[in-house]
Amino acid sequence: MRTATITIFLLLQASLCFGEIYTWRDADGRINYSDTPPATIDAKKIRDATPSSSDDAATAARKAAAEKEAASRKRQTESADAASKASTEKQQAEERQANCIQAKAQLQGIESGQIRFKTGANGERVGLDGAVRDAELARARKAVESWCR
Repeated sequence: MRTATITIFLLLQASLCFGEIYTWRDADGRINYSDTPPATIDAKKIRDATPSSSDDAATAARKAAAEKEAASRKRQTESADAASKASTEKQQAEERQANCIQAKAQLQGIESGQIRFKTGANGERVGLDGAVRDAELARARKAVESWCR
């Protein structure tokens, strides 16, 4: 019940905001305000019920300012996204370059003919020869091809 009363009160107050307002002086010299003028006294109208063109201009100005602000925020977001993308691409390029250098060094070591070793399952060094060396050579060439485009 209380919320219904408050809702009705607020609706009535809102409707008064858009109504006409009159002012006049009574017999004692006091200034009075009302939405209806007294019949016996000449009251001066302060505000019309219809919005004026200045209200329309103010509304249009607020709308234009809001659109301008939204466009500015959009440009800032796009700029931040572009900067982030450029930073990510630069980091990836540096990583690709480092991997390329490492892959070339690995390939050069295998192709040099030096004996290469690998750690076995039991922790002992096992020499790369025959099929194992060929597999490592193919893997190193594939890595160079992949990283050094």
